[in-house]
Amino acid sequence: MAGERPARLDLSHPRTYGELLRTSLQVFGRHADILLTLALVLVAPVTLVVDGIWGRALADGVDADPSLASQGVSAALSVFVILPLVIAATALVVRDLGGGTAPGDVGATLRAGLQRFPAVFGAVVLYTVACLAGFVLLVVPGVWLAIRCYFAAQAAALDGLGPSAAMRRSSELVQGRWWRTFGCLVATGLLLGLIGSIATNAFAASGNGALFVAGASIVESVVVSITATFAALLFFDLRARATTAGVDTMAE
Repeated sequence: MAGERPARLDLSHPRTYGELLRTSLQVFGRHADILLTLALVLVAPVTLVVDGIWGRALADGVDADPSLASQGVSAALSVFVILPLVIAATALVVRDLGGGTAPGDVGATLRAGLQRFPAVFGAVVLYTVACLAGFVLLVVPGVWLAIRCYFAAQAAALDGLGPSAAMRRSSELVQGRWWRTFGCLVATGLLLGLIGSIATNAFAASGNGALFVAGASIVESVVVSITATFAALLFFDLRARATTAGVDTMAE
């Protein structure tokens, strides 16, 4: 199995959107035993306990009417715990593949993500606050910031930067490429969101609460993992473009 995996993932040159998406799916497919399992380890407990038991999805399935408190806790854990860990671990896996190093087991990958978690968590918190402030002021500044600083988490994980420096790093990389970055992120979000919605609805149609919760955990894990892989590759794509243009102002 491991011998079938490519020795090195070339991260030194820019890719078209189609190449980014195809490479993301290839990386996820070849390393699903690590990437998907890692996401499941993080997603499944929250889905089971918070959404399934507290939110009554196990009992009522798709017809469950969760409380605002359970929805809030589920969203907070997803945004501030699950996503930072998956983003950090996945970005490190992609970086290692770029260096010709195959990822370790799930435990090693999770430990590597945990080492970067504080920096990534700080970047995610600052990013969230900045975007919310932008949306409160006006919608347009919020959207602009959401794209301009989207890669703060990757910068924190890969470059070891603090929250503010990571936000600036993301801004530097996206500068002059905002519309392309916007298109890449929106297109991928819509595509994965549509596929995820169809798959989740298929589990919901069974009418079985346990099957619905299990299916939702798997679907969310796949979507989160592929999204994190795509974001890591797009980060390296932007870095390659910046380096080519001679504007990569922050040493690796």
